Amino acid sequence: MVNVIPRAPVTVLVFLMVVLGGPAFFVINSHPAFASALTRFSLFISPTSGQEQYMVYCAGCHGEDGRGKGRSSRYCSAPPTDLTQLAHKNRGTYPAERVCNVLRQGTGHTPKGRGYMPTWEPLLKSMNGDPPGVTEVRIQNLNDYVKTLQEITPAPQKRATPAR
Repeated sequence: MVNVIPRAPVTVLVFLMVVLGGPAFFVINSHPAFASALTRFSLFISPTSGQEQYMVYCAGCHGEDGRGKGRSSRYCSAPPTDLTQLAHKNRGTYPAERVCNVLRQGTGHTPKGRGYMPTWEPLLKSMNGDPPGVTEVRIQNLNDYVKTLQEITPAPQKRATPAR
């Protein structure tokens, strides 16, 4: 014999879930933290904001400050680059074209295990459904934001020789 649940109790149960659960769902969804989380994890990130893109796509590994200590960095098979030191490592000049090329084509290293630097150009195209040309705008704006993260190192001070 097959147990069949009568329709009336099921209908009442669904009705109660909607009536009682609806306001609770509304309260949760209208909370500012929930709205912020939805924005942060949206697949449709503005191509005009390099900072917004960085916080969504890069900060997990590279950290919000760009120092390579993001919340997911411990899962990377190779430590994420400290993006604040790119200009310093390039004789004081920010390597804009190199950064754009890494975003377009990756680092050139074969991914081993988990945690490698992804090639962002195809990911940005597919995640955002960008029309032609918009992905390049994303890459340029992201690059411009990374440039703002560069740590300014003071010029070396010459030691004054004591007068005799």
